[in-house]
Amino acid sequence: MSIEEAEEPFFDEKKKIAKDIFHSGKEKRFILLGKTKKEVLLFIVFTIRENIMRIVSARKINKKEARLYEKTA
Repeated sequence: MSIEEAEEPFFDEKKKIAKDIFHSGKEKRFILLGKTKKEVLLFIVFTIRENIMRIVSARKINKKEARLYEKTA
């Protein structure tokens, strides 16, 4: 997956964002569930440093996470 594809879910109108309370040690981290332009659901962990959003990791969403995205979409 390219960095460009990993950025696409940030523009998904139905995206879900939550605090990552389990991995916010030194810095606050967030989880984003959202779709790319090709309708691929992604799970993204990101942080904000000096007003710049930094993607920590991005992967395809699993079935449980997909249900969370669809349930509240």
